[in-house]
Parts: sequence; C-alpha cells; structure tokens
Amino acid sequence: MKVMIACGGTGGHLFPGLAVAEALQARRHRVRLLVSEKAIDQTALAALPESSDSSARITVEAVPAVGYEGSRRLIRFCIRLARATRGCAAACDEFEPDVVLGMGGFTSAPAVFGARWNRKRGTATLIHESNAVPGKANRWAGRFADHVAVGLADCARFFGDKPVTVTGTPVRAALCHGKVAGARARLGLETSRLTVLVVGGSQGAHAINEAVAGALPWLDGRKSALQFVHLTGTRDEPFMRESYEKNGFQAKVMSFCDEMELAYSAADVVVARSGASTLTEIAAFGLPAVLIPYPHAAGNHQWHNARAFGRAGAARLFDQARFGDRPAERGERLADVITGLLDDEAGRAKMAEAARSLAVEDAAARIATLLEQYGEQTTTG
Repeated sequence: MKVMIACGGTGGHLFPGLAVAEALQARRHRVRLLVSEKAIDQTALAALPESSDSSARITVEAVPAVGYEGSRRLIRFCIRLARATRGCAAACDEFEPDVVLGMGGFTSAPAVFGARWNRKRGTATLIHESNAVPGKANRWAGRFADHVAVGLADCARFFGDKPVTVTGTPVRAALCHGKVAGARARLGLETSRLTVLVVGGSQGAHAINEAVAGALPWLDGRKSALQFVHLTGTRDEPFMRESYEKNGFQAKVMSFCDEMELAYSAADVVVARSGASTLTEIAAFGLPAVLIPYPHAAGNHQWHNARAFGRAGAARLFDQARFGDRPAERGERLADVITGLLDDEAGRAKMAEAARSLAVEDAAARIATLLEQYGEQTTTG
C-alpha cells in the first residue's frame, strides 16, 4: 500500500505524522511525506531513520504552506490555495497513493483537496485532528475527507455525520519506550536535583520564556536543589542562556531538541504550552505539568486541551492573561506555581498517575490500521 501523509508546518502536525509514517514503515508500506520548507520540518526530518528495505522507505517532498491571513487577504489566500492544491494533485499523480492522510494545518488541506481532485484513481482521504477543537484547515478538509480520526472524543462533534474514530494522538517511536536511564547525565545535568522542563512548542514561546526569566529571582533560595531543561526556540536562546547564568541556575538551554525522550526523562515537572502533541508526550511520560495555553490559538483550542488535563488532575492551568503587566509580577506568580508543585511530592505523584491515564500508547498503530482498511478498499474497488 502507498500512503501520502501531509504533516508539515509545526511540530504539532509534523511529529504525529512521523509517528504514523514509522508505524506504516514497520508494516512494509510505502510512505510519502508532504512537509513545508520551514526549518523545523527540515531539522526533524534529518533524524528520520532510514530503512534498508527499499519497498518500505519513507520519502519526502516539500510543498508550500498556505496560511489563512484574514478576510482582507482572501483573494490572495484563494490563489495560493489553488496553486498548492494543483501541486498536491500533481504529487498524487506521480506517487499514486492509495490513501492520503492530512494531519492538520494549511500544509495538509491542499493534499486532501488535491487527492479529491484526482478522484479518478479512487484515492481515499482521511484527516487526523489532535486538538479538542479543530483548526480551520481541518474543518474545511473534513468536509471532503472520507473519514476523520481524532485525538480526543470531545472533538468528534465538530464533524457532523462524517465517520469519526477516536484514535488518540500518535507519538514518535522514540517516545514510546518510557523514561531513559541516565538522561540527566547525558544532558550534562546533576542527577540528584529536581528538574523543571520548559517547552513552548516546537518553535518556543516568547511569553513563557520571559515569565521563566522573571521567575528565576523568586526561586533564588533553590539554586542548589533545582535545575532546568529549557527549549527556547531560536530567537530566545541567547536571552534565556544569559538569564540562567545571571541568576546562578544550572540549566541545559537549547533552541530545539531532536531527542525529546531525554528532556522528558530528566524532568520532574513540565512548564509548557498545551498543543495536543505536547500534551500527548507529557502523558506518555507521566509528568505533572503547569500548562500555559497559547491565548491566540484558533478556536482557543489550547485552553480546551489544557482543561481536559486539568479536569483529570494531571495539570495546573495558568492563564497567560494572569502574567500581569510587569516582568516581576509575571515571574512571581509563575514561581509560586512551580514552588507549590516542587514542595508537594505526593501531589506530583498523583498528577503523574493522572497524566499516564490519559496516554494512548497505540495511537499510531490505530491510525495505521484505519489507513490499511481504506487502502484495501481502494485497491479492491
């Protein structure tokens, strides 16, 4: 079977797509990934393992990402979407997939539209939505897809009468094997200190970085017992590195990490955005979390994602609007939340158990099976 997976643009779309590709590759299917030309995509793909089986290799093609910029630029958007759709239809002509899977975002919507355009081959189309509230691209693409897979059951209601399967959100194979022994030492950290992981998504989060920098003076009394792993994004790496050094904290500061299993394995507490992919990984490692939803996410979906974790007892929610206007105020409030968790070992253990209960360990396999079902129909139809 040949499967085309459109998954580029952000880590939240890319990494689950890679997880499905790995599951399909293990089943000896051919996979073509459609990704964006963004640096995040190219960096992540560089770590993609190669298969010695030529019939089950994962190939990659870069396509334009088409972002919706509001009604005032609607004509420009429509022109770009039409061009991207034609390009994806051409890719379908060349690769001849049995199934096309869109993982969300404006890289994947043209792939679903292009496959429909190329319907004479009978190519099946599916989408996967990780979040509790679907984004614009998946709302549109869902109207044309044959089937919808969702990470959270709450999301099914947005797709009307369309066939929906709750699969969970896939995580990469490297993150499915539990905590890595010696992770702190491999990151150059002390093995006995409490460790806070800060991650704002695949490209960092400036507001979280500023808040953590502001919190460090309020955590001054914990220098000898506390350390950080901080994924900053490219822009803020120098700023955060200087902040930790100035305040005397030990920290492993990285713009991006292609071995997230080490970062999660080293952590006692995570401070993070609440994109679905990040939450899925937090659940897989059973980590208590302080979640700071991105306030401008489409449909406020990060808040809905975070609320699901909060209801389960797996996370403390921290509204970015509560950061306040002054850096000192923002830092003090975040430091209070972090301190409360670090001082409550029993509470952290309960949160960790709650997080693990939200993990769907076989999500990639579930989606792969769904794709096989549709691929078989295409082949025999």
